[in-house]
Amino acid sequence: MDLKAAMESNKGDINQRFRYLLTKYKDKQCSLEEMKELFEYLGEDHYRAILESEMLEDYKSLVPSASVHKVDWDSVYENIISPQKHQSRPLFPFWLSVAALFLVVISAGIYLWNSGFSPVRNTGEHTIVKRDIAPGSNKAILKLGDGTQIVLDQAQNGFLASSGSTKIRKASSGQVVYESGNSDETGDVQMNTITIPRGGQFMVILPDNSKVWLNAESSLSYPTAFKGRSRHVELTGEAYFEVAGDRNHPFYVKSGRAVVEVLGTHFNVMAYQDASYASVTLAEGSVRVNAGTGNILLRPGQQAAFAHENGPVTLHDVDPDEVTDWKNGYFQFDNTPVNEVMNKIRRWYNVDIEYRGKKPDVLFTGMISRNNNVSKVLTLLEKSGGVQFEIADNKIIVKND
Repeated sequence: MDLKAAMESNKGDINQRFRYLLTKYKDKQCSLEEMKELFEYLGEDHYRAILESEMLEDYKSLVPSASVHKVDWDSVYENIISPQKHQSRPLFPFWLSVAALFLVVISAGIYLWNSGFSPVRNTGEHTIVKRDIAPGSNKAILKLGDGTQIVLDQAQNGFLASSGSTKIRKASSGQVVYESGNSDETGDVQMNTITIPRGGQFMVILPDNSKVWLNAESSLSYPTAFKGRSRHVELTGEAYFEVAGDRNHPFYVKSGRAVVEVLGTHFNVMAYQDASYASVTLAEGSVRVNAGTGNILLRPGQQAAFAHENGPVTLHDVDPDEVTDWKNGYFQFDNTPVNEVMNKIRRWYNVDIEYRGKKPDVLFTGMISRNNNVSKVLTLLEKSGGVQFEIADNKIIVKND
């Protein structure tokens, strides 16, 4: 093999490696080291051209009239290699598994698209900040059956209370754990309620070892021991459940007009009253959802969505990881209108929202870390165009751009 042929062969091998890494990234299988390697390739014009060509073709196949702006890869790379607060799973924009619209992973945030299919551009920071606001944290109030209230984020680790043979304690990792004693059906059982304020989240392990992650402005009521042939809890707001399997004792979640029947599975329930709809999303196992229109059986990757008061239940195929990313520290937006985006920000940062003038007609798609101060989140949203923000005391003012 002559030198030219050898060089062409080596170039082909490198191109193959780049495409291999790109495919792994799209399939959400890329490790952090492989992502760093991928972005090293993107430091060269040759590989940027390959990627941008694929992006343009794939995106035009979805939106023929659209154009794709040049990506600031240097900025993207600096963000991907910067230290991450959470390494629970890689940060992947969910649309990349469908089409390579663009490649970007940012520790602080994401690449956002607005309702006009215009990608984020670096237009400078416009957010007016008088006093920045820190993100939420683990906060909760536990109300016992006798009315006693325990502020869990201030409580010491260890024993908190008891109810019959059930001991309630706060684990060193922060969650509340219910430890059942004997299975005496006649034992004392009380209802407890854990309430998560705005700016908080919390995890509780129920007496049957089911795990529940509660989002901000949510509450869960449950007995200190599950007696009888079934297990019942009631939810307001949003929670992710990993229910301990027990076919002889089905698990029921009541939330608004819906009742979710579970045998042992992982699922998310979102029923905020200020959201445009409520939903049940199944990650593993199977659940039956009854929202007053009969039972609907979900399979993993399906979401049942319905209005709060009445109306039909609609089924959608979704990526459960995207729906539940809130518990892993991320906001996920998928063609989300500005009022719903601001409701999530309001709950997590414990702020009030004020709209000045006409409410911006903008839809956001993307992923942003919930570990940022609110000014960083708002700046990222502003860069999509069509909206500006001002932080004043404990209020965020939303204006048209």
